[in-house]
Amino acid sequence: MARRQHAGTEVLLDDDWSALWRCGCGYGNAGRDRCLMCGSPAPTELEGSDGLYAEEEVLPHEPRGPEARAGSKAGRTVTKLILLNLVVQAVTTGFLLANDVERATAIKVSLATGLAAFALAAGWVLLRSAELGLRPQWGRQHALRGATEGFIIGGAVAIVLFGAMRLALGRPVLDPTTSLLAAQGSPAAFLLGFLLLVVAAPVVEELVFRGFLAEALRDRGKRVAIWLSAIAFSVAHLRFSQFRYYVAMGLLLGLVYWRRGLVGSITAHATFNGMLLLIAVAASHGPAVEATGAGSTVAIPATYQVSTGLSGEELRMIGPLGAQVEFGYVDVEGLPPVEDVAADLARGMVPFPGQLVVDLSSVLVFELPAGRAVSMMATLDGQNGRMVVLPQEGRLWMAILRSDGTARSFSEFEAMLRSWRLTGAI
Repeated sequence: MARRQHAGTEVLLDDDWSALWRCGCGYGNAGRDRCLMCGSPAPTELEGSDGLYAEEEVLPHEPRGPEARAGSKAGRTVTKLILLNLVVQAVTTGFLLANDVERATAIKVSLATGLAAFALAAGWVLLRSAELGLRPQWGRQHALRGATEGFIIGGAVAIVLFGAMRLALGRPVLDPTTSLLAAQGSPAAFLLGFLLLVVAAPVVEELVFRGFLAEALRDRGKRVAIWLSAIAFSVAHLRFSQFRYYVAMGLLLGLVYWRRGLVGSITAHATFNGMLLLIAVAASHGPAVEATGAGSTVAIPATYQVSTGLSGEELRMIGPLGAQVEFGYVDVEGLPPVEDVAADLARGMVPFPGQLVVDLSSVLVFELPAGRAVSMMATLDGQNGRMVVLPQEGRLWMAILRSDGTARSFSEFEAMLRSWRLTGAI
């Protein structure tokens, strides 16, 4: 028996991409030929529209009962998945630290563990979806259109976000995870990272948070479903300092899912992550950028993150693999010439704090564009590194490297020294 159309049904938009209409029951529909809430047919004016498609999975809305409370059950499942992710990360980190695993190996282990966790999450959610009778909206009817929209949205958001941060801070700001993959130099680790970020994460996260959780909450309305799934999506990333950022991304992906199904949201998610990775790769091989602070201006790789010390007397940079570089100064009256400073250092006549151990045999005087300086190899807080001091009248300038264990961090530090300009007048 054919369903009758509600009185008051109206067309809101009809073009080649989508047909929007409001049912007489008050529910707004995008592209579907039947109302998602009550099952009433679309207005007759939309017959033959390219923006309208048959949605076989649309069922009339029914009052929620004990058997229809899939939202609560799905919410509990997603909570368990988030807790499982937390446990897996804690155990993996604890194992790597306890066994003092080399950083390059630790990266590969973490990536492989992440892929295994995603596979487990996908299997669990698919089983729970079958148990709860949930059917994700895939958007197969217009898969090409959905994928195209997702590609445009994901790429545009990544480019706009990067550009806005670049304009706001005056330097590139890269995602830490993609910077790590771009800088570590291992093809195997990069491939694992690509599979994790651009394939596994978009597919599994969209399946869990949109195709499972949002779908289970569909009967509570679009707003509730998208907001709650976005909040869960943000919590799952375990980066609470960026909570609002991940909520915003979850809302955007939820809207794409509501409009184009998983085809659209997975494509948008994958394109966004892929674009961030591409930007990080380009930045790691691109020109250096200038960082200014503590009376110094230094050219640093774009993959480094910059922070200025609270006292204003330190310029700090952190590399994607954990290398730490500091430029700063102390005001000292009556400094001797640089050769005398080097001689005192080589004889061990200069006291250093306990966390700094200098290799006295490595002390040497060398020329920098900023002036004659003294260099020495050192161990700082248990990390191999290098320390450079540049004495001038009334002020001792310092540059310190805590390496990440790679030769690359030492060569990057050397390049920074060669670009070092002193801008702080005494």
